[in-house]
Amino acid sequence: MTSGHRIGKGAHIGGSLGDVVGRDKIVTSGGGGPDVAAAVAELRALIDRLTREGVVGEDGSVRDPGAVVAAVQREPGRLKALAAAVAGGARDAVLAVVRGGLAELVIGLLGRT
Repeated sequence: MTSGHRIGKGAHIGGSLGDVVGRDKIVTSGGGGPDVAAAVAELRALIDRLTREGVVGEDGSVRDPGAVVAAVQREPGRLKALAAAVAGGARDAVLAVVRGGLAELVIGLLGRT
């Protein structure tokens, strides 16, 4: 059933939104949703760069919050997938993979723009 609309336990809802499998699990069928893997990769790259620059300590502590804000605002092109994921409602999915105050700060900044 590729475009079915049967609703109930184990319902199958076809189309670009995905298929409902079982009761609570949704399996996406490509396209349309935010790319969480790309968003996580961008966030990790930013955190690594800020750590190398000394803005963030090895323990993840933010030494210079102003420099974090400036980095996010200065290079929005380097965070396109992350911004799209936040705008697309995948904030919690990204934070489930990359945890910590710095990740929350960066995502919070992107959510304001």
